[in-house]
Amino acid sequence: MALAHSYSAIKDFENCARKYHEVRILKNFKQENTDATLYGTAVHKAFEDYIKDKTPLPPQFEQFKHFIEPLANLGGDIRCEEKLGIRVDFSPCGFFDKDVWFRGIPDYLAINRERGVARVADYKTGKSSRYADSGQLELMSAMIMAHHPEVNTVKGALLFVVANDVIKSEFKRDALSEIWSKWAGRAGRIEQALENGVWNPSTSGLCKFCPVKTCAYN
Repeated sequence: MALAHSYSAIKDFENCARKYHEVRILKNFKQENTDATLYGTAVHKAFEDYIKDKTPLPPQFEQFKHFIEPLANLGGDIRCEEKLGIRVDFSPCGFFDKDVWFRGIPDYLAINRERGVARVADYKTGKSSRYADSGQLELMSAMIMAHHPEVNTVKGALLFVVANDVIKSEFKRDALSEIWSKWAGRAGRIEQALENGVWNPSTSGLCKFCPVKTCAYN
């Protein structure tokens, strides 16, 4: 069985291998939408419409305009929700290709080809940025550079619009081998679990939100 990895899938596995196996591989359980996830989806859609079509933000999201307006006016080749795929040899491929190894969808991507710089942003609607993980931007930056060889620098930002915070990062092409080595290692632990058939559960504060009702920790 060939696995297609992503940032969210790897985080799911590292948080709890049992949940990853039950939800993502066996599909015995489904992660249901919550008020928080539905809100996040609505914010993402409103931001995309504003950037692509200049559709005014709905009144309930007007408070976030100072985050999104600079992105809409940045210039360059602007893309929203572009689907990216990477093969195991780190070459670019289609999101749904049979040999895809990693998948990613940046919320926002702007490419300045003359300068060789791309900007990537991911929108967050959580109430706190305390546990922000820039690894998401790191992985996305590597995928962007694979798909766009003219890009040598990716400037990333996690936009915590509700918490009113921005977490910034920057990645260079000369760090690509180190980045891919790190993510290949994290993906390799999932592939090892698949080979061994060992999916041990982990207990944490997230257990109360887990859909795997047959787990002893739920």
